[in-house]
Amino acid sequence: MSRETVTAEPSAEHIANILAAEVHSGQLVVGEAFPTERELCDRFSVSRNVVRAAITSVESMGLIDHLKGFRPRVAAPSLAKVMDRVGDAAGLFFEGSQGRAHLEQARLFLETSIVRYATEHATNAQKAKMVEHIDACEACLGDIAAFREADVKFHRSIVEVTGNPVFLALHDSFVNRLMKSRPTPNDALSHNSRSNEDHRKIVRAVLDRDADLAVSLVSDHLIRNYDDLFRQSLDRRSSNPDQNSD
Repeated sequence: MSRETVTAEPSAEHIANILAAEVHSGQLVVGEAFPTERELCDRFSVSRNVVRAAITSVESMGLIDHLKGFRPRVAAPSLAKVMDRVGDAAGLFFEGSQGRAHLEQARLFLETSIVRYATEHATNAQKAKMVEHIDACEACLGDIAAFREADVKFHRSIVEVTGNPVFLALHDSFVNRLMKSRPTPNDALSHNSRSNEDHRKIVRAVLDRDADLAVSLVSDHLIRNYDDLFRQSLDRRSSNPDQNSD
């Protein structure tokens, strides 16, 4: 297949779309050097400014790898990379209590649907992985950062059952953002212990193939944890009445 050429001067967006399509089709081979600015200027008969804008756009799609001291390389298309960039771009939208509430609601809809699927389709290996992550959570109940990391991995192990890269990318981008933005619980050890006990109940429901119970447990788990954060925020504001609302 020949590469697309144009007669009128194309926009940076149009060039970026052509290059992205060539990465996805394999015309630009993953791991090989990305075309230079001069090569792209000659090919499309445009200025360096237009080419640089196009390259920036392609890079934002996660299709270019930059290693210091080396020429940029063609990167494998990855939905996770795209979602990471979307999450970064949407960061300001999700700041504050209302933005976090939107994310929590989206997570609730996503995870309750997925745990129903997992109850019916999880393999023994996938169930074993859930149990391993529960053990990892138990080993770091008193370590806020380590527990949050283990907690995210537990919930991801349920999403992995679907084998759907869209769900995984959404989880990786937005659940990680939620966890990083959460304040430290007042009684972290008690909070984490209760959360991990919820994890155990969820996996028991999965093992018993009780989809309705699993959905109810996940819903209660996520709603209660977020309610706790709201109450904690209210308590802090009560003790500091001069604090501005977000």
